[in-house]
Amino acid sequence: MKRVAFEMKRVLFADDSSLMRKLVFQTLKEGGFEVILASDGKEAVEKALNERPDAAVLDIRMPKMDGISALREIAPLGIPVVMFSSLTREDSQVTMDALEAGAFDFVLKPGGIVTLDISEVKGELLRKVKAAIVSKRIPLVRRVAIGPKEKCTSASPANAALLVAASTGGPSFVRDLVQSLDGGGRYAVLIVQHMPPVFTKFFAERISSSSRIPVREASNGEPILEGVAYLAPGDYHMEVSMDPNPRIILHQGPKINYVRPSADPLFISAARRFGRKTVAVILTGIGSDGTNGAIAVKANGGTVIAQDEKTSVVYGMPKNVAESGSADFILPFDEIPDRINEIFANIV
Repeated sequence: MKRVAFEMKRVLFADDSSLMRKLVFQTLKEGGFEVILASDGKEAVEKALNERPDAAVLDIRMPKMDGISALREIAPLGIPVVMFSSLTREDSQVTMDALEAGAFDFVLKPGGIVTLDISEVKGELLRKVKAAIVSKRIPLVRRVAIGPKEKCTSASPANAALLVAASTGGPSFVRDLVQSLDGGGRYAVLIVQHMPPVFTKFFAERISSSSRIPVREASNGEPILEGVAYLAPGDYHMEVSMDPNPRIILHQGPKINYVRPSADPLFISAARRFGRKTVAVILTGIGSDGTNGAIAVKANGGTVIAQDEKTSVVYGMPKNVAESGSADFILPFDEIPDRINEIFANIV
């Protein structure tokens, strides 16, 4: 009987630390990948051109050519890139630049004693590399027409809410969605984007700088107001209180769907508080986070929108919502903002 050869996927990993190269090489090898190593960004670009790997993982800071410069040359080759980033203020900003430049996603580098911490990122690294290869999609560097930067705010407590959930491939879609909102102040916007601490703060600031509505990282106990967008902080679940004047509740309960923040507690609590005046949007991402929440939104009379497969970078979260039967609409991303405006025009 003739054997069919298994085609091992090839991953390029670039980092100027020899110890990190050794550890990640072993991690990727154990994950079933063939690994190509580079010690700087220039070498990474050369190897990407010559060896055409199925995916690349790039350190942010490298000699000769940094990670984001290498990304800008590798991504156009059709090679999905995962950035390897430190949990620092400076690297957080550069990682946001990388996501806007077309990076598939990012993984936090181990901190402290590297040999002890590599196991903490192993699962996430392998999941995201596999997702990048399977999706075979490079996030589009998207831009939407932005109106005046004057913020349209309201001091009134929110009585309706737009809920947004996203994971891998989501930042550019979340940004474009918020920037497309008209800023009429008729509802609050509550967002869960799977991101670690520090990153969520800068992500909120970036969106806010070019949106008609203010966007901020949520704080525990603050009032939920019309015409304001609140982003769940990294490592905290975000919920909505049942008060007549709703407030943000942040907590560090156990991870849900392997993540914190999770969309489910936000969606479930918001559905109970806002009822039919709830619109939930589930965008691209790995896994099933948001499915139980979408079911709750539907059960409480709200509306659920799932991004379609064609425009999703990873068709995981919206796929699970669609298969649950809770999605009222399954739409390409570009049709979602108009549908949101239509729905709220009829309920607020």
